Amino acid sequence: MNLQRFRKIIFDLWVQPLCQLGDRLMPKKKNHWGFPVHHIKSEQFIENARAVFECVKTDPGIKKIIFCRSEKPEFELEGAKNTQVVLLQSWRGLVAIMQCRVLFVTHSISMDYSFRWGEGRFSVLKLSLRKRVVVNLWHGIISKGLYALANPVVRARLDRVKFRRKERAGYAGLICSSETDRYAMTATFHPIHPDRVWMTGLPRNDFLRREFEALPAYLRGQIERVRELKQGRRLVLYAPTYRQTAAIPDAVYYQFSEEEITQLRDMLRRQRAILGFRMHYFRNSAALFNLEQFVDGETIVSLGHAVVPEIAAAIREADVVLTDYSSVYTDAIYLDKPLVSFAYDLEEYRRNQDGLLYDMEIAFPGIVVRDFASALQEMERQLSAPPGLISEKQRLIRRLFYAYLDDRNAERVVARVRALQEARARP
Repeated sequence: MNLQRFRKIIFDLWVQPLCQLGDRLMPKKKNHWGFPVHHIKSEQFIENARAVFECVKTDPGIKKIIFCRSEKPEFELEGAKNTQVVLLQSWRGLVAIMQCRVLFVTHSISMDYSFRWGEGRFSVLKLSLRKRVVVNLWHGIISKGLYALANPVVRARLDRVKFRRKERAGYAGLICSSETDRYAMTATFHPIHPDRVWMTGLPRNDFLRREFEALPAYLRGQIERVRELKQGRRLVLYAPTYRQTAAIPDAVYYQFSEEEITQLRDMLRRQRAILGFRMHYFRNSAALFNLEQFVDGETIVSLGHAVVPEIAAAIREADVVLTDYSSVYTDAIYLDKPLVSFAYDLEEYRRNQDGLLYDMEIAFPGIVVRDFASALQEMERQLSAPPGLISEKQRLIRRLFYAYLDDRNAERVVARVRALQEARARP
């Protein structure tokens, strides 16, 4: 038995029950707000949690605690006041999280605040949901079947941790971006009560609309990194979604041929453009998109999480967005970016994988293509078109998914948290 496995056994048998008891008994501090790092990319503090943090970072009345997973994280927290970075998997981390009245998650407590022991082993901190305000800052607009709406095979995998269903019922708030999105989120996160689904908009979309000079320094740096890669050329951002390769035998990632790559490079050179490839952050298969093998730094570049942690930096600089079923397309329409869906496995994805909440032909504003030749043709057509030509369909779909088109989404989340805190404080 290795040391990490032994530690997990000790934690589950002795420490976890004591933590649950201590969490119920320890008074929560109203001004202590807890923030998680990314649930997979643990070295990164990004997206909605970061956007909410940026909204309150200069407020000395809020003690902002960032729960990290490494000893010396580099989060570039310029200008932050009354902020503490704590190693989650430590006694200090346990005490700090027990004191937090407000706790943000971006995926789930089970993922964001679990203790990890290597080799896929983890222990869930079963935190009290009644003693604190837990707000789920889900990272995007849901366009696929997840949790309660997932197919039985995928749902069994997602809900293999029983605490996940319990925590969904106990969230004080779950953010959404429109009335349509509210219905989707309420159904997906069943059994959450509909009144707890907050139509605030997505905080990370503030980074799409905000003027460059008003952005946090760390994000300005990422945008400048993308501009350096572009070297004055236009950018096609290719951001495909995750495939359920661990649960579904027929789930596959597209494999580009040498001939297709040659055609792609020729087209990009003709259009004085580059293709920036951004793989989904969750990598649980050796058979991923082989496009990674063709990254040359000239016509095909990497815009993955290691290069550009915040997708806002890539979307802001993109001239065309190529995806499949990823909700990245809803980010793109926030800025009226031209869109193409390369849906090479559409029927398989609908039937056997996550499935789609919306009909692609209705809810996707751009062209949906099924093969590489069509995708290449459509990319070139979009690059050849005059900039700024956005269809009426895209504008209508933007209204479907967004009640707000501004940079105040994080402010609305913070206002809801403050209001909830005040309501609970009343006799």
